[in-house]
Amino acid sequence: MKRTLFSIFVVVVVSFALAQSFIELYLNSSYFGRRIVVEKGPTNKNRIEMVYRWPNDKIVHVLDPVFLVWAKHSELFIMGQLNNYRNSPLEILDLEDLFIKQLKERGITKLEKLGNRYKVTVESPSGLFTAFISETGLPEKIIRVFNNVTTELTYEHVEPLKETFEQVAQRYGIKSAEQTVNLPSEIKLILSNVNWYTVSRLNVGEEQVLMIIANHKSGSVIKLVCSSREVIVNTEQNEQLLRIRGENYYLYVIAQNQAVLEQVKELLTKER
Repeated sequence: MKRTLFSIFVVVVVSFALAQSFIELYLNSSYFGRRIVVEKGPTNKNRIEMVYRWPNDKIVHVLDPVFLVWAKHSELFIMGQLNNYRNSPLEILDLEDLFIKQLKERGITKLEKLGNRYKVTVESPSGLFTAFISETGLPEKIIRVFNNVTTELTYEHVEPLKETFEQVAQRYGIKSAEQTVNLPSEIKLILSNVNWYTVSRLNVGEEQVLMIIANHKSGSVIKLVCSSREVIVNTEQNEQLLRIRGENYYLYVIAQNQAVLEQVKELLTKER
C-alpha cells in the first residue's frame, strides 16, 4: 500500500514538474505567426494579423479589417502605421496577453496532453481560457468564453523567430515617438474602474475609430468608441449608450448594464 501511494506521489510530482517546464518553455518562446481572430456573439468579427513575439516584447501587424501596427517594448506601447507611430498612453493587450496574464495570476486549472500538444485550461474572472500549445512551446489556438462571447485566436502558421525585436522594428520603421496618442480624459477615468481592457482600431463608415473593450469591476462588459467626428454606433438590444461630445472628439460609452452606465455618468460628473 505504501509503495502504491509512493508511486502515485512520484507520478504527481513528475507531472507537475513537466507542466511547469512546459509553461516556462511557452512563456519564454520567440515566434513569428500568421493568425486569425474570430469573435462569435451578438455580432461576429474577424481580424487577420501577423505577430512577432519575444518573451517580453511583441509586434502585431493587423492586415484586415484595418491596416495597423502596434508594438510592446520595454514597458512602452506604440501604435500607428508604417513610419508614422505614436506612443500609446494605454496598455495594449491581445487575447494571448490576457491568457498569459490570467495564467500567471490564477495558475492552470487543467492540463491535458493530446499527442504532440498540450491543452491548457485557465478559469478566471476574465473568462474561461483554453489554449492549445505544441510541446515545443508554440501556440496553435487560444479560446476565451466570456459573457456569451467566444473569441478564437487561431494560428494558421507559426515558427520559431530568430530575429531580434530591433531587427523587425527597423523593418517596420517602429521607434519610440515624441508624440503620444491624445486620448480624452474621460477614457482614462473610465479605465481606472475596469479589470482589463483591449485596444484596437476599426472602420465605422469612412471614419477610423479607436475601440476599447473592457471588463468593468462589476463583471459586465463596457465598450468605448472614440472618433474625431460623429459616427453611427450600433448597439445590441441589451446595451445602453452614452454619447459625449468633447473638443475635437466624440466618445461613445456602451454598457450592458444600466447601473454601470449610471456609475460612469456619476464618475464623469464628479470630475467636471
